Amino acid sequence: MTTPRALVLALSMLAGAVVSSTDIVVTPVVSDGHVIASFTVPSAVFDDARDAIQSGLLLTFTYAVELRRPSTVWLDRTLAETTAAATVKFDSLTGVYQVSKLRDGRVLWSERTDKESDLRGWMTSFDQIALEPTEPLEPNGDYYVRVRMRISPRRTFSIWPWGRDDGSGRKDFTFIR
Repeated sequence: MTTPRALVLALSMLAGAVVSSTDIVVTPVVSDGHVIASFTVPSAVFDDARDAIQSGLLLTFTYAVELRRPSTVWLDRTLAETTAAATVKFDSLTGVYQVSKLRDGRVLWSERTDKESDLRGWMTSFDQIALEPTEPLEPNGDYYVRVRMRISPRRTFSIWPWGRDDGSGRKDFTFIR
């Protein structure tokens, strides 16, 4: 194989590894100038993490939720951001999963279950995450909610020196007043 062909093959394989991430379905709702976001992740992500959960390892899905305003000249402005997380630990002696949901580091909810179907829903969906903008939303202004997901501990090794999200999603909207 010639050197240019090998280089093209290597770059195409690398590009495929970089592009592969999970799409998150985001649903923003605007009420009285406040933005409330709900989101869900396809269950395929959970299937990939099943082995780590069954080993008894504490697994965390961390979601960075941001309200942003697009800009044509410079970087998009972040108006509000919060972090939501779901953790799970499996007790192999009792066969019970301990699931907790956190927001900005505080535990909001915790539950035990022996049903994997309940666990899947709790880990991959969040409802009504409030985003409080630092400034009032402008009438007829364009905005978007972006959600980025990271799973820890990491499932794969990346050759890039910077981190990569395991999934992301974005939903644009116009604030109508």
